[in-house]
Amino acid sequence: MEWKYMVGLVLIICVVIMWVTSAEVTQGVFEDYKHPFVVSYIGTSLLTLYLPLAFFKDFLLKLLRGLQGPQNPSVQQDDKHRINLKTLPDHVIELGTKEESNDIMESQKNDGIMLSAMQVVAFGFCMAPIWFATEYLTNAALARTSVANTTLLSSTSGLFTLIFGAILGQDSINAVNVVSVVISITGVAMTAFGDTWWPLNESKPITNNNENHVTVGNLLEMLSAMIYGLFSVLLKKFSGEQGEKVDMQKLFGYIGVFTFVALWWLAWPLTAIGIEPKFTFPRSTNLQEIIIINSFIGNFLSDYFWALGVVWTSPLVASLGVSLTIPIAVLEDMIIHGRQYSVIYMIGAAQVFLGFLIANMPNWILEKLKLRV
Repeated sequence: MEWKYMVGLVLIICVVIMWVTSAEVTQGVFEDYKHPFVVSYIGTSLLTLYLPLAFFKDFLLKLLRGLQGPQNPSVQQDDKHRINLKTLPDHVIELGTKEESNDIMESQKNDGIMLSAMQVVAFGFCMAPIWFATEYLTNAALARTSVANTTLLSSTSGLFTLIFGAILGQDSINAVNVVSVVISITGVAMTAFGDTWWPLNESKPITNNNENHVTVGNLLEMLSAMIYGLFSVLLKKFSGEQGEKVDMQKLFGYIGVFTFVALWWLAWPLTAIGIEPKFTFPRSTNLQEIIIINSFIGNFLSDYFWALGVVWTSPLVASLGVSLTIPIAVLEDMIIHGRQYSVIYMIGAAQVFLGFLIANMPNWILEKLKLRV
């Protein structure tokens, strides 16, 4: 596999661990400060910090290029070894011209496709509401249901990613993709069924005041998974095969700017219809620090790493990678909350991981064939 693909897989796994840990912390925050909109707004707005980092990076690169000088000394050495075309047969010159034109066409396809500054701004502003909706719906679900249920339902994003990818022409529906999604979704269904099985001497913990809140939370997370699938496909489609069209730091920086400037007013209608409580600042300094630190890890770092994972692998692989939150959430729930799981649930969690492995099999097989050739 290419190094970017391998790094992308590592980033996806790291992001999964970050997201599950952040979800546990967020649910703890909601016990004292149940304001999903404020938490989502702060976390997404923090992405604005990527803009000064991106511009400072551009400044350093420009400075280094200026120090190198306008011409490389090796160019003069190459001039000494140029071949006189008059001494070559016509068919050799014709063949070389065709190959050179093909190289130029390929370089134009791969190098001359960076989006302009205004296009990146427009792309970021268009993607910001979609990403904020994903973040808010997930946090609103966490305020109403358990981390296990949230991660369980977010794992259905693989199905939505496959559908949106086929509709938008980003990914083709082939046998491997279908099998990996079916195995993953089947594993999700098994964990949903297995979650109802508890030891006779244990009672199932209740994380919310009534079942209606749990049902609403589950529906919100399903909607978040759907929007997540759409966002990941659009990100890959407009960022290029390996993200070469867009500077991800600038893109997510503009998403943060748009969220900070243009989406704050959504707190009013959400409060008016009773979805959000009346806005108040966190009373304790300790709680404020927890929210900021959790947003930095669960949004600022993980969202950027996730974006790189999407463009360096594929939207479907990244979405199936989200399914890995199930076994990780199981471990954290067992350790932190002392929760117990049935054998069916554990088999389903293993099946989710199997679906992730199958989705990556074609790249592994192709790499093996290249090595043999």
